[in-house]
Amino acid sequence: MNILHLDDHQLFAEGLRAVLQQPSVGHRVVSAYDVESALGALDEHGDIDLVLTDLQMPGLDGQAFIQALFQRGLMIPVLVMSAVEDLWAIRRALDAGAMGFVPKALETQDIVSIIQRALEGEPYLPAGMVDKLQAMPSDAPENGIERVAKRYQITPRQLDVLRLMRDGCSNREIAQVLSISEHTVKSHGQVLFQAFEVSNRLECVRYAERAGLL
Repeated sequence: MNILHLDDHQLFAEGLRAVLQQPSVGHRVVSAYDVESALGALDEHGDIDLVLTDLQMPGLDGQAFIQALFQRGLMIPVLVMSAVEDLWAIRRALDAGAMGFVPKALETQDIVSIIQRALEGEPYLPAGMVDKLQAMPSDAPENGIERVAKRYQITPRQLDVLRLMRDGCSNREIAQVLSISEHTVKSHGQVLFQAFEVSNRLECVRYAERAGLL
């Protein structure tokens, strides 16, 4: 089976790839270290059977990646694998379409077994997590970035554009990553410029950093 693994921790990614590609397991693994390269890998490899993704990464995070997959109409099973067990982040990922969550702290043999079952269509959540998720309030508490974004009337999609601007992506590259038109990217950029009262990308990113949005 063919697996795409997105994780910005290269050492962990290389270790997992080595385990999954050993003859006794027999999978082919494509590793990507950021969302942009992961989406590029999906375009290059049209036969991916399962996506493994971390949640917290520089630039666009795992949730944005999951959303980008489904916006592209790519109905590939997604399994979140992370060292950070933030219940709110996990719930958002599940709501976005992920089939489960795997803590990185599990034993390697257990991770391999969970991945094998995921390839057969079986979702996974750690013992007790279902009860914890069901016991959570319906509305998540706002984090600092969300509060600042509301103050400037910036949408989550505009935050995605802002993060990619910070990473140096062109309008065309942002459009490809977010699966939107270049015209829409430009429109989001203009909204950001007006919100921050700036006239170019560099000023926009610097202002956003000072404001706590990046």
